[in-house]
Amino acid sequence: MIEPTKFKMSIPKPVKSKSFLFFLCYFIFSFDLHAQEEQGVRNSIEFSPQVSLGVFTAQNKLTGTAYGGELIYHMNTVANPRPWMKMLNLKSLDLVFNYKNMSDIVMVSDPRPDRFGDSYALIAAFNFSLLKTKNTELFVTPGLGLGYLGETWFTNENVLVGSHLNFSSRIALKLATRIGPATKLSAGLDILHFSNGGTRVPNNGMNVSSVSLGVVQSLKTASAKDTAFWSRPAEYKKHSVDIGLAFGRRGVYRSKGGLYKTGLYAGYNYRLNAVLGLSTGVDAVYYHTIYDPLRNVETYQSKAGSYDRWRVGLAAGPDLWMGKLGLMAKYGYYLHYNSVQDIKTYWTAGLKYNVLNWAAVQAKIYIHQTEADFVGFGLIFTP
Repeated sequence: MIEPTKFKMSIPKPVKSKSFLFFLCYFIFSFDLHAQEEQGVRNSIEFSPQVSLGVFTAQNKLTGTAYGGELIYHMNTVANPRPWMKMLNLKSLDLVFNYKNMSDIVMVSDPRPDRFGDSYALIAAFNFSLLKTKNTELFVTPGLGLGYLGETWFTNENVLVGSHLNFSSRIALKLATRIGPATKLSAGLDILHFSNGGTRVPNNGMNVSSVSLGVVQSLKTASAKDTAFWSRPAEYKKHSVDIGLAFGRRGVYRSKGGLYKTGLYAGYNYRLNAVLGLSTGVDAVYYHTIYDPLRNVETYQSKAGSYDRWRVGLAAGPDLWMGKLGLMAKYGYYLHYNSVQDIKTYWTAGLKYNVLNWAAVQAKIYIHQTEADFVGFGLIFTP
């Protein structure tokens, strides 16, 4: 593939004092706590310093250690849970702020220092209980949010990252042990992922696995009255049909330009219960710009490249419902795709939220093997 001329631009680095403000908030909260635990269920705040076990990508070898930490606000859901919360043993809804200093991380093939800068992420997460004894509990916490990476291809030719702003996903396994009336000690393992979903290329993404040790401090009691709005069960149809529309953009290689696509979907849903469902349907993607060998740099889309305006596939997979919020994942086979690289299968994953009984907003990513194509945002109609 022909590479365009490299260029640089200067973008100021984020102010590192942001992390100090979060730490300061933690200490302000801690001085306002009650010495004895009140009756009821409490929200809590957690501070966990972290050190990386490894930083890695799919195509490049990295070495070095990343240091940082997390500040987490746990909003307890035990006081008055919805049915799906009971079924999944959800203990809290979490807001996670994650910071990483990656100045020590270098690429083996290009060991120049300070290639990645600092990273910041703000993530919404679900905290599920797996095992519990009298004083100790094991949790798994998946989450999704937005992240900021300090350096990109356009600031210092970082070949892994094409944009400052990225989607950020995280999954953590944590063990919490009570050491006082309102205090717990936590230890955990987690993986944090950064990727822009193909909106700007290159987009190899970055993964950071870390170990943490921290403190969880209880705050104000969350009473049943405080969380009464959670107790209303969400209604659902056992059989339904979805018609979806999503619009998105894939980045042009090492450029700030983009190639736009429109995704259409029509499918059938079967709900097993309030939490689990199965769905199958047809995905159609319209290319506003197709691949042209005479314009290789401007139209190249790697595994997502097409000589035709349309590609069509049939996919199936599970849906996980948490009230009005659904998480969807499907694996599909192409019925028609005049692919530049002879791609036959694809993945889709996403979120949908029912704003009405017959309409939802959605965010949906299309993936070939491990490579993101594009993220589409739009609507789903359920007649």
